[in-house]
Amino acid sequence: MLQAFAKEMGLDDATTLVPSGLPSHEIIVVAKEKSADLIVVGTHGRRGLQRLLGSTANSVINHAACDVLAVRLQH
Repeated sequence: MLQAFAKEMGLDDATTLVPSGLPSHEIIVVAKEKSADLIVVGTHGRRGLQRLLGSTANSVINHAACDVLAVRLQH
């Protein structure tokens, strides 16, 4: 599905990676390995207890070595 989406967007030469592990950790590791300038993550904008427990987006924002753009997803 990712490859089809990339092609639809005109990104025929896009590389697709599907690492296994804790998502926030894997995103940070791959970004560092690829010398990424920017990580874009979606967030649900949760509040309260769910926010205190953390999320993938929150973890990436707080631990990435590069800039992170968090885009709030609409329900």
